[in-house]
Amino acid sequence: MSNIRPISQQLKEVAKRELNEDESQVDSYLKVIRSWLIELDLQCSLVDDQFLVAFLRGCKFSLEKVKKKILLFYQTRSELPQIIQNRDPLGSDVLRIIRMGVGVPLPETEKPTDPKLFIIRVGCFDVNQCTFADIIKVGTMINDILMRDDDQMVICGMALIIDLKGVTANHLMHFEMDLLRKVAILNQDASPLRMQGIHILHPPPGAQTALNIFNGLLSEKNQHKRIYTHGRDLKSLYQHFSPAILPKEYGGDLESIDTLAKQWEFKLADNRSYLFDMALLTSHPCSSPSSELKNGSTQRSFGTEGSFRKLDFD
Repeated sequence: MSNIRPISQQLKEVAKRELNEDESQVDSYLKVIRSWLIELDLQCSLVDDQFLVAFLRGCKFSLEKVKKKILLFYQTRSELPQIIQNRDPLGSDVLRIIRMGVGVPLPETEKPTDPKLFIIRVGCFDVNQCTFADIIKVGTMINDILMRDDDQMVICGMALIIDLKGVTANHLMHFEMDLLRKVAILNQDASPLRMQGIHILHPPPGAQTALNIFNGLLSEKNQHKRIYTHGRDLKSLYQHFSPAILPKEYGGDLESIDTLAKQWEFKLADNRSYLFDMALLTSHPCSSPSSELKNGSTQRSFGTEGSFRKLDFD
């Protein structure tokens, strides 16, 4: 019998309708994946039923897609030690970034089956205090916890609100393209969290070039998602998201982003051991993922020329 957290009836209906989830078949799916992981020597106590069902839901219960995504999860993270390792939430360097509030999940949605929101304030990235890799590291720490704990986000997906207010050419100079490509794969193709929309605020003059680069980093599937540019008009954003679920910096009723970031500071600290364990998933690489992927996505994505190819798993 699987050990999976119960979900609401509303989420069950979404999972059945949109993700092909059949409660009576979940145990058998998990058994198949566990046997496969044992064959590849990738099984460990951290990879529990809740972890695996997130991948099943993210792949709409296609076993073949689950296998590809899990292998890419291991492989991509092993390619990014500057992001996956040295992630102590009590360390001064990491704390500094958490408190910047560059990337913060929002706790509320209008309906319990809406995609969860994640706001990214690019201009709050202080290039004098940290690197782009440091920012992504904290975002990945948050995502690791959301993937485990947030059933609504796993089942209903996530929408990004990307605020470009305060972005300068100095910010763009710190966005290393090779790292951006790998991070795009990590967050799209190696993650069970599904993108359901992207909303861009405050694009600066001349931002179209940067937006074109961003669009080129999206997987083919995510390029077909709705991408909205709202300019500086929050009324445009309110057509999609009620102020009731937005932070006060955006005219909303929620606490400030600084307060939300502080809450995540405590949550990350409470999950310190888990974050260390997640880093260990890539500390003992084996040959199996590489051999499984030798004709597949990883070599196409991380080739010697650094070219980025779209990975169509979903």
